Amino acid sequence: MSYDLEEQDQLALVREFWERWGNLISSLLLAVAAAWAAWGGWQWWQGRQVLQAASLYAQLDSRVAADDLRDADPIWAELRDHDGHGAYAQMGALRIARAQAAKGDVSAAEASLRWAVKHAQSTSYRAVAMLDLSALQADAKQLTQALATVASAPAPEFDGVFAARRGDLQALMGQRAQARDAYRKALVLLPPDSSYRGLVQRKLESVGGAA
Repeated sequence: MSYDLEEQDQLALVREFWERWGNLISSLLLAVAAAWAAWGGWQWWQGRQVLQAASLYAQLDSRVAADDLRDADPIWAELRDHDGHGAYAQMGALRIARAQAAKGDVSAAEASLRWAVKHAQSTSYRAVAMLDLSALQADAKQLTQALATVASAPAPEFDGVFAARRGDLQALMGQRAQARDAYRKALVLLPPDSSYRGLVQRKLESVGGAA
């Protein structure tokens, strides 16, 4: 079959282009294909990890609900090692810590909460862990340590609650002036529609603050 000159020029240009750039283009296409396959594999692996973490948390929750901490402990250890910084490990830490505290195993509860404070990526879970830890320390009369635990909130949205907790601890320490300042600060920082405001106001009044 014959081609006209324009078609021959086009074919010559294509051949020249491919001879010069063909290997590079092929390599790039293979790299893109490999990256896409790797991304798909990563997504599958991530999904599988989440499902396994969810299953472990469900098992942990079931054993805690059944008041079976002996079986819950190894599940918690596996969840902690498997999920690391994931949400299920963070929830698991709070879940088992409260069960451990209810059982009177304060050292185990503190260890679980300290793990959450250190490893939780969610500021919400970290804030709850810090508040729970300060409560345990207060119960153990470790008021100075408890105050250090809530010295600063992990994110600004928790500043009001943390200020109120500092007020609680300072009131227990007999530091009424500092407690009043902390409660007043909490009232400034808490959202206007927070249901917690009424309780903080009553606490302020209990240490001689203005009504």
